[in-house]
Amino acid sequence: MPTYFKVAFYWFVVVAGSFIHDFLPLPQSYLSNKRNVFNVYFVKFGWGWTLLLLIPFISFTSSVYTSLNPLAILKHLSRMAVATCGWYLWVNLFVYIEELTGLCEGEETLISKRSCNKEGFYWNGFDISGHCFLLIYSALVISEELQPKLYWPSIMSAVVQTSPENINGFQHRNIARLVTPLVEVFSFFAGFLSILWEFMLVFTTIYFHTVHQKILGALIAIFTWYITYRVWYYDALSPGLPWVLNAKVTG
Repeated sequence: MPTYFKVAFYWFVVVAGSFIHDFLPLPQSYLSNKRNVFNVYFVKFGWGWTLLLLIPFISFTSSVYTSLNPLAILKHLSRMAVATCGWYLWVNLFVYIEELTGLCEGEETLISKRSCNKEGFYWNGFDISGHCFLLIYSALVISEELQPKLYWPSIMSAVVQTSPENINGFQHRNIARLVTPLVEVFSFFAGFLSILWEFMLVFTTIYFHTVHQKILGALIAIFTWYITYRVWYYDALSPGLPWVLNAKVTG
């Protein structure tokens, strides 16, 4: 599915899930419990799981379409550094806003969320949905970075046709063949992870947060994706785009 279609789909999920949450609430279930296994072991470490699969995938694919150029490979990997900075800054801003706008219900002398929760009270700050942000942003980044897999036969064909008939060219072709199974494995698990993020997004919107908190989290995720993959990465002074997207721009 093209990334723009995914953006529309995620927006629909947030709006529809918020409508269900506010007007047609569903019975509580295992997935409405924040201690469910998906939330505790996957979503809580969601960005780490995303990096764990995308960094090797980008390393393997870019080593092929950059002809083993180490600086070019690092340039492509730097997209993950940019994405990590975006994730870190936004999540910490969400925490700051919640602290700034909240009070401890039941004991107003407690002036921080941590101390409030520690004493068993509830902090009522404006809690922008970090789950909506994380799940949508991770899924969009995965969608962009997996694009070379869709065109891998074309990339391999280009490698075979353009690699010179010398030792370096021979090594390039051999490495391209060697990394192909690894590209298949990491793309499969990254795609599976993206489906898990979409699955959890549905239940996050149905069971948690207010509509304003979810919509704001979703908008920030879409904005961060758009300003990088659809604006900045088209510039020469940027980490650049994955191979097939860059080919569309330059070709």
